[in-house]
Amino acid sequence: MEIIDITHPLHSGMIKFNAPWHIDTDIQPLGTIATAGRNTSVITIGSHAGTHMDAAKHFIEGGESIDQIPLDKLIGPVTIIDFSSKGCNSCVTTEDLSRITITKRMLFYFGWDKYWNTNRFYKEYPWFTEDSAQYLVNHGVCVVGMDTPSPDNSSTILHSSEDSLVHKTFLSQGITLIEYLSNLGLADFSKIWNLFALPLPIKDCDGSPIRACLISEN
Repeated sequence: MEIIDITHPLHSGMIKFNAPWHIDTDIQPLGTIATAGRNTSVITIGSHAGTHMDAAKHFIEGGESIDQIPLDKLIGPVTIIDFSSKGCNSCVTTEDLSRITITKRMLFYFGWDKYWNTNRFYKEYPWFTEDSAQYLVNHGVCVVGMDTPSPDNSSTILHSSEDSLVHKTFLSQGITLIEYLSNLGLADFSKIWNLFALPLPIKDCDGSPIRACLISEN
């Protein structure tokens, strides 16, 4: 059995999307062995920091919160698609998807994690068209993960009436999103993999940082 951790480590000062509703991650000592006989920490973190999961509530009024997502949705066989040949600001189309096997859980490897913790990470990453998002919905997908920060075109986020339309397509129709994945390129795509991606059960919250891994069957 092979296990691949596909989670970016959390640490103080790591990058975040530049918006006023995203705070800096900060992890500081609270108690120490010298002062309190034990080490404890205070952790300040946003619900969409680092490798994380989006619940429907992130964009859909009255949508499912992160603690309401069934765990059996987030654990099980997964298909990993190598789209690392996609260039900057390219898009995933329905034609691209028509050439691959679609399963219940899908992870998309763009190789974008190489830009993690750089200014490049949030700019011109590959994205999904609305039609391709609907194609995945129509084919019964329930989890979509990627090593980019978003399934939406970076040029439309916050800047037009088209803000986050792909997010809304996925989340409004039962697909849970996992963003900021890492190390997908370490997987042997010829193997059979299972996904384990578990959020914190934060009551009524819109998302959560997660610990995610791939476990091989062969």
